[in-house]
Amino acid sequence: MQFFLIFDQSLLPLLLIVAAAALYQRFLRTDIKQIANMALNIFAPLLVFDSLTRHQTTLPELWQPFGFMVLLTGSMVALGWLASLALRLAPQDRISLVLACSMINIGNFGLPLIYFTFGQDAVAMSVIIFVVFNIPLTTLAIYVSSDKIQTRDMLMDVLKTPIFHAMILALLFTGLGWQLPTGLANGVQLMAEGAIPLLIFVLGLQLAAFSLNRHWVVYAGAILLALLIRLIASPLVADQLLALFSFSTLEHNVALVQTSGPSALLPLMYAIKFNRSPDLLAALIVSTTIASGISLPVVISLLTG
Repeated sequence: MQFFLIFDQSLLPLLLIVAAAALYQRFLRTDIKQIANMALNIFAPLLVFDSLTRHQTTLPELWQPFGFMVLLTGSMVALGWLASLALRLAPQDRISLVLACSMINIGNFGLPLIYFTFGQDAVAMSVIIFVVFNIPLTTLAIYVSSDKIQTRDMLMDVLKTPIFHAMILALLFTGLGWQLPTGLANGVQLMAEGAIPLLIFVLGLQLAAFSLNRHWVVYAGAILLALLIRLIASPLVADQLLALFSFSTLEHNVALVQTSGPSALLPLMYAIKFNRSPDLLAALIVSTTIASGISLPVVISLLTG
């Protein structure tokens, strides 16, 4: 049952958009970087701002989930880094593997799944997990992707990225209880709703440019390790880390399922911008997304069975 739910709600729409984009790129050719920059600088910031302000949360609610996020993200970064060293990947390929292992598709993949699996009572916790795991997506992922050498320059890349500004502004609005005027809020929401299809479309464009060629052994190894870390190691580590906090059983299960999802889409935009092996990262994202159609039902059945 869970497999068909995940396939129908998340996998099928994604695969259709990816296929359409790949065909478009094969026959018509387009400047991927230009479209990715539009997604990264306009649509993605509006998506982050709209999502975080629409789901009102207070700071006291965030502390325990924030601690869990820091520990899990740090663990996945470490595992991804060790895996990249074991494969002796080039620096740009190493970044792609680390991002695929540590950055999770929490929003468009996790939120609907939580609602259909655990019901309305689980929505509040799922939103909090969504909020805290957006923090590394809009900070650490940019820092890791940066093509700069000096730490100061890498931090400047984070500070100059519009999606970081959107997160700070959204947290400010949420913390102070502010709201946009209705007309402006509707406009922001309308553009935000176009962000996910656009991000997936860019994924398809980049996938069309992906070629295993002479690096097929290394890339196959990277894909295999990304699947193992993102979809198997991550749930196991998350389960142990959640035991360190005073979460209820429902909160524990919600956090575990959401953080067992596939690799996030947003880092692909950073990889394209900073030239960090976007073709490999696109393959890792698609691979973990498809495989999660099998792994997530297993996680859910273990929790609810």
